[in-house]
Amino acid sequence: MRRITQLLVLVGVIAVAATGGTARAGGGLLGGLIGGNCGSTQQVFAHWQDYAGYYFASNGGFESGTTGWNVSGPAALAGANDPYDLSGPGDTSLTLGRGGTASINVCYGLTYPGVRFFVAGQGGNATVHVRVVARSLLGVLSVLDGGTFTTGSAWAPSPKISTLFSALAAPLGTKTMQLQFTVESGTAQIDDLYVDPFLLKS
Repeated sequence: MRRITQLLVLVGVIAVAATGGTARAGGGLLGGLIGGNCGSTQQVFAHWQDYAGYYFASNGGFESGTTGWNVSGPAALAGANDPYDLSGPGDTSLTLGRGGTASINVCYGLTYPGVRFFVAGQGGNATVHVRVVARSLLGVLSVLDGGTFTTGSAWAPSPKISTLFSALAAPLGTKTMQLQFTVESGTAQIDDLYVDPFLLKS
């Protein structure tokens, strides 16, 4: 509780400084501390009763191969797209076998981002584990657990994954944010990654 209070007080002090007489300089500092400026968002998951605003991650549909992604382990591009074409028509997704990992840097807001994407198990169920790796302005590294879920063989939106309840364990002033997807069992196909930068309620 003490840490939460300290964090809220510090963010409040910075916000006041950023909007005061030195707003121009303070605004840059505030942006570095709480993030944001992630671009426009849309309610792309409204069909699934999720009305939060999401932005499409850069190359989140793998239409440019693995550009912007770090991929390791059993992984390959697949000539299959999620049938909803959420980000527009496409014909590519990423297949990850057991132990395969894919990671990408994303923009974020005041808290840690909420993430959703399309996923399907290839030939059966697949279990996917999501982590968030944060590096602070001081270079301190923090790995937050976003959780694990199991998907069936049909394309479907992932659960909304976040690290909201772990956010206070991370260093204040996070400068970079990386999402890591690891397949723990089966083979998973991933497509159309979207991010809710401010973790708004759906």
